[in-house]
Amino acid sequence: MRTKEIIDGWEQLTVAQYESVMEIVKEHPDDCARYIVEELYGIEDAERLPIPEYSCYVANLRRFINEPVLKAKLTPSASYTLNGRVYRVDITPTAFTTGQYIDLTNYMKEGASLTDILSVVIVPEGRAYNDGYDMAKAKADIGSLPCTAGFAVVGFFGRWSKASIRTFLRFLTKTLRKGETKKIDPKLMEKLEKEESAIYSAEGKS
Repeated sequence: MRTKEIIDGWEQLTVAQYESVMEIVKEHPDDCARYIVEELYGIEDAERLPIPEYSCYVANLRRFINEPVLKAKLTPSASYTLNGRVYRVDITPTAFTTGQYIDLTNYMKEGASLTDILSVVIVPEGRAYNDGYDMAKAKADIGSLPCTAGFAVVGFFGRWSKASIRTFLRFLTKTLRKGETKKIDPKLMEKLEKEESAIYSAEGKS
């Protein structure tokens, strides 16, 4: 029996592969093993594999596929080199640009992909978010990040308290009000004020 390098843990999957696996599980809930094997091992038709080889692949998938991606808290790196390009990790909300905050909240609300969410906080070194670089290329690079590292970034950011976000919103809205009123987008101000009000309301109910 000739098998390819066995995959038996989430740490061996990239962000892009993780997203593919999740999509397969949604589309083929009753027969996902075959399609996952084909996706991860680059096999055209898993049904043509010898039974021992196919069983080996599936057995190893079952060892981790229902396990959490991260079994313990993992501190993300300050930067990652992806496809030869260096990316920094912006995980402090108070250091976000307005665009980062708005895009991140929208992605979260919309249930966007892990790649989209990470693209807001993993930014090419020396660049401001979504300014002066190819976002499509950046997302492709982020797709090559180990999925465990991707979840470490999201998990670390998620541990910021509501109070931290509230402080950021208060600072942002006050800063914008100090600027020239004509240059402030009324819709942006309205959105930020609603977000701040919603967080205060949620805290009052908790």
